[in-house]
Amino acid sequence: MRPTDAGDPGPKELNCEESLARVYEYLDGELDVVDHDAVRRHLQKCRKCYPHFDFERLFLDYVHELGATEASNPGLAERVRAMIASDPS
Repeated sequence: MRPTDAGDPGPKELNCEESLARVYEYLDGELDVVDHDAVRRHLQKCRKCYPHFDFERLFLDYVHELGATEASNPGLAERVRAMIASDPS
């Protein structure tokens, strides 16, 4: 580990709200190295945030799995689009 420069505040630290706001970017590999490491460090130590992260990870894995089987389920994408379009929120 290198010593911290006088003007360098050290590793970026995120709170729960900041970390959870970046979960999808983190899971999709869209964060730069500094932000990725900050989210990872927070999730490793926060018992409150990790279950939310784990749920989102499993959800995305499931969605990717469904995408792989879309060819075997004709009309799935159209049904999902219709459900989203009919959502009142």
